[in-house]
Amino acid sequence: MRHTAYKVSTTRNDYGDYVHGAETALPCHFRYITQHVPGGSNETVNSDALVWFEPDSGVVEADVLRVDGVYFRVERVIKARRLRDPTVQFIKCELLRYGVIS
Repeated sequence: MRHTAYKVSTTRNDYGDYVHGAETALPCHFRYITQHVPGGSNETVNSDALVWFEPDSGVVEADVLRVDGVYFRVERVIKARRLRDPTVQFIKCELLRYGVIS
């Protein structure tokens, strides 16, 4: 894996904003690739980036990641498997750029 993403543990303050906590470094492949992502309630959004992790990375939807000083929120996690093999080879995450975390 060529890049490093930092999984940011966050809490919420009284106003509902994320507050920055500890970070965990995760090796990954990262690319700024926009993609059409259908959302709930007939909404559609574009993902701002894609990132690929090892299957045991622990990344799930709604996690906040920091890559090259930019914060992203994981919108969707896709598990990649080979045909007729239940073993997960890697996970691909669609990311949306997230605002500043205090």
